[in-house]
Amino acid sequence: MTFDDAARVPAGSSLRADLCIVGSGAAGLTLAQRLAGTTLDVILLEAGGMAQDTEADGDTFDIDLVGLPQQHTIESRGRWFGGSTSLWFGRIAQLDPIDFEVRSWVPNSGWPITEDEVRRWLPTAAGILDVPHFDKLDIGAWARNPTIDMVMGDGGADLRPFLWADGMFMGERSRAALERSRNVRVLLGATATALVPNESSSAIDSLTVRGSSGTFSIEARKYVLAAGGLENPRLLLASTARSAAGVGNATDNVGRYYMDHPRGEGLATADLRGLPRPVLERLQLLGEKSRSPYGHTQLRVTFPEPMQREEQLLNHSLHAHLVSDVQNSAGYAALRRLAESARSRTVGGAHLPADLWQVAKASPRLATFAARRLARRERPTSLVVIDQMEQVPDPSSRVTVDHRRPDRFGLPKVQLDWRVTEATYASQRRMHEMFASIVGRAGLPTFRSSLLDRPGEPVPLVDMKHPSGTTRMSSSPRDGVVDEHCRVHGVGNLFVAGTSVFPTVGHANPTLTIVALAARLAHQLGGPAADA
Repeated sequence: MTFDDAARVPAGSSLRADLCIVGSGAAGLTLAQRLAGTTLDVILLEAGGMAQDTEADGDTFDIDLVGLPQQHTIESRGRWFGGSTSLWFGRIAQLDPIDFEVRSWVPNSGWPITEDEVRRWLPTAAGILDVPHFDKLDIGAWARNPTIDMVMGDGGADLRPFLWADGMFMGERSRAALERSRNVRVLLGATATALVPNESSSAIDSLTVRGSSGTFSIEARKYVLAAGGLENPRLLLASTARSAAGVGNATDNVGRYYMDHPRGEGLATADLRGLPRPVLERLQLLGEKSRSPYGHTQLRVTFPEPMQREEQLLNHSLHAHLVSDVQNSAGYAALRRLAESARSRTVGGAHLPADLWQVAKASPRLATFAARRLARRERPTSLVVIDQMEQVPDPSSRVTVDHRRPDRFGLPKVQLDWRVTEATYASQRRMHEMFASIVGRAGLPTFRSSLLDRPGEPVPLVDMKHPSGTTRMSSSPRDGVVDEHCRVHGVGNLFVAGTSVFPTVGHANPTLTIVALAARLAHQLGGPAADA
């Protein structure tokens, strides 16, 4: 296999392949790896290079927000080999069985494939992601401990384990394997700008690509869009050669049903000072990224399925983040921002000098905190609840594009109207009621929730950078964009991979499901079957 630069492709020329994959993130790299070594001639397009170049990104990721705001402290879209896997923190979880069901109280719910169909690809996905102790994603595989007994003892709540991969960086981890392949060509600096259908729009004839030397095309037998929950609908809507509505959009579903995981932080808190050590230890196991015999894990409190059905709740979760006074300081916040930037290799920006100054001022206090924490002597002083929630698939929550405002590649600007219905807030309040009961039984009398104390006030939420649903999977083109095989309805050789095909999102982080569905699609296109 060769890593090639689109700058060397002559303008006006045409490349040919059996399969063209757009995007080298989690879905695109999974497809490439699973198809490496097959008889298929594969071209994998990556708009960026091997490393991040923020200047090269230009205005291409700018979004007009017309709905709920998006958080700007976490980057989630990357133009380089590996895509956003170099920005994620590696939280691994699986969807619950109820997430796949048609629920009478959740409009537009239900997947056209079963939970068992996805589950059989999860071990394959775990292998690709190098997730140890994959079996521990089932709480039934855990040894009972006081925290599990505290939460689940009376049947009032469930626990869902999340695992943390040691590092995503799928670009780095997959490069050597792809280089050994003879049938996959990675084309860097290649921005897909338009799909060109045939006259009847029943298939894609070619893909228009922009490189630094000009525009060229790719003629493939099949195409897969694997560019993410915002870029997949953007490319479909931008492709207006045959229809002003774009490709695959005969029923006006491209870009609709936009979902994320609404996140609430600090809406419920408790004072931990003076609590006995056993109570703190029970609560600590609900903290973020705890060390366990199974590696870095996170336990989340969730609604049991019978409770969801009886009370018509959405599939929400929360965990309790235990912090000390130091962790609430400006110096610690600055240090955390710098660490997250270094991890994702995005160090820089306007905040860098101020953060460095804050860390320098707080360095003695931070050093003492680090030493005490290593010695397991740091005592948390407060509990902060982190909500991660499901939202109803709402067709009015959507991605559109503004053709009057193209970026430097000629792609129309993305407009995002993210909407969350009242059902999300109602379920969130019920979750806080349930959690208050749990920690009260554990011996924590000071738990307070602004949702419960002031139920009529607006609830501040942010996104989790999990854009989903914009090319949703459905049995009928009336209800979505792709079928159960991830093929675009009515377009015989065009497929979509990634979160944009999710009909619902539950509360689980999407990485594991993204990779499982991509491996499944690779099998349909000629790759290997699921791992035994």
